[in-house]
Amino acid sequence: MKMFKRFLTAHFPYLADENEDWRRWATNQIEFLGGRKWQPTKLYGRTKQLKRLDRKSSTTLSNLSQGAEAPERLFNMEKILIATDDGHGMETAGKRTPLFSDGTYMKENEFNRAVIDKLNVHLKRNNFDVLHVSAGDTDVPLKTRTDLANNKISNGFGRPADAFVSVHANAAGNVWNSKVKGIEIYYRAGSKEGKKLAQDVQEYLVKGTPLINRGLKTSNLHITREADMPGILVEGAFMDNPDEAKLLMSDAYRKECAEEIARGLCQYFGRTYIEVTPPAPPLPVGVNPVSIVIGSNDPYSGLLINGSSWVPAKEVLTVLGVKTWMFQKKSIYIGESSVETKIINNTSYIKSVDLVSLGILKGVFFDPNVVNTKRVLLFPKEAV
Repeated sequence: MKMFKRFLTAHFPYLADENEDWRRWATNQIEFLGGRKWQPTKLYGRTKQLKRLDRKSSTTLSNLSQGAEAPERLFNMEKILIATDDGHGMETAGKRTPLFSDGTYMKENEFNRAVIDKLNVHLKRNNFDVLHVSAGDTDVPLKTRTDLANNKISNGFGRPADAFVSVHANAAGNVWNSKVKGIEIYYRAGSKEGKKLAQDVQEYLVKGTPLINRGLKTSNLHITREADMPGILVEGAFMDNPDEAKLLMSDAYRKECAEEIARGLCQYFGRTYIEVTPPAPPLPVGVNPVSIVIGSNDPYSGLLINGSSWVPAKEVLTVLGVKTWMFQKKSIYIGESSVETKIINNTSYIKSVDLVSLGILKGVFFDPNVVNTKRVLLFPKEAV
């Protein structure tokens, strides 16, 4: 163990501080290498020999010494697992906004759950495994939540989570108070990794939302205290601030919080955040999508308008090897000839039959028929 520690601290100086997080991580690495779990006798007593793991998927000293600094290097045995938690429950007493002028109010869990539901989607898109420890309408006991994250209660993944994120809405009391405002995040005192996770998430939250930064805080909270992994509790805004309560109720703010928390988690684990692919703008009435196939190339996105096929000019002319074309005065010119052009959703389209007339294509085939076709085949002149 001493040799192993000397090696690690020589390459990764921040591991020199032998705190709880370091011991847990070092223990995992030794197990991955097939060795015994390290537990100092003076603190924990003796331990039994643990089952050896498959070395093919384990961390080795050679790849540990390559100098990668991203925290993801510590979690290479499985896909990274994030435990997510929407604080409290729908029927938790007192966890709501004060009454609005119309007599309505928002329950805290309405905000918490909406953010977690959206966060889970972002995390899965970014290739994380997700363990939702408080799913359903009932108020799941705190111990059950952390036991699931720690895999003390079987969580279906067969291992503890690598990070724990709990989302809440804050409150200073049960009456409206315009003086309390902002976002704050709690982590376990003394946990360097917990603090780093909180810093990364807070960085994105305060950049992406209009609220002030109340900073990072520590407190004796069950969620951060009992979770065996880096854990944070996010307070998204104050329910008793009338302006922030309106934000907490808006879908736009909930979406923003979920996205920024996901970005922070990606930064913590050394990942590049995968953006949401925006939906394609709607096509005009009477214009339908169609696949344009040219030989063995991947299909291009074309259009079917009044029984005629239109192809994306730049992509199709490029693949056909046509070099003497240009876009000028909102029209496509091929050589000296101007061809009818439609600009739809910032893309220029030309008729496929015009390419036949110019001798660039030998023919156009509608599959299966001209009325309801889903695919149009273009036959280059030299390929027929």
